[in-house]
Amino acid sequence: MLNKIRSDAVAFRESFLSETSPTMVDRDYGAVLRVILFYIWRGCSFSRKAGLTGKTDPSASLISLSAYEATLGIIQLIRIGYHADAIVLIRALLERIAIVGWLGENRPLLSRYFSGELKPYKEAFTWAKKKPLPNWVSLYSTFSDVAHSRIVGPAGHINNRSEIGFAFREVRTGDTIGDTEMAHELLGLVVYSLVILDPLALILIENAEIQPLPKDICLVHYISLEDIEKFQIFLQELKNRFEGYSN
Repeated sequence: MLNKIRSDAVAFRESFLSETSPTMVDRDYGAVLRVILFYIWRGCSFSRKAGLTGKTDPSASLISLSAYEATLGIIQLIRIGYHADAIVLIRALLERIAIVGWLGENRPLLSRYFSGELKPYKEAFTWAKKKPLPNWVSLYSTFSDVAHSRIVGPAGHINNRSEIGFAFREVRTGDTIGDTEMAHELLGLVVYSLVILDPLALILIENAEIQPLPKDICLVHYISLEDIEKFQIFLQELKNRFEGYSN
């Protein structure tokens, strides 16, 4: 089974989705999840192979692999409705992405970082601010407000699918925004993270042959055309909604 998960995107996807009972997010965003999971599988596969075959430094391989794997926990939290917790992990993922990009340009420091001798968070943040990573800094700052909120209770529950979450949401705003809409935005942030991560990780593992998301034509071998079309609609909806607020 492990070999199949490593070699087959569908087996990887089905194994991940079977870890919990089907959710409302699975029902409403199944196509989006399947596309996202393909790119995570692809990133994990290429990272692992690069280290095993000697194509790149094994440290670079594992750092890239860990960045893709970190996305899985976020998706699982979105699926089961723990939205505030997903935001905290997205913030941590943005930090990882900055470090992946910074290390790609500072390869001699790989071994020191991997051994724990180097903690380049400040350098990586400065790197991300100077590089064309659209909206990275503004999103990171917004998510930091959630992660370090001094409000006890609402900070952890306000967007969760629970009695406490519903109660606080109603008291706070009285709006009618449902969990599905929140999931829509969070899955959009996962796609954003992968769009930023993919080219930086490919540079880190020294793979110039593969096109980063969303340009990889191999997608059609693992994802149905119907799912690809739904994914494109999903992206267009996000663009229409947020384009005026982004960089």
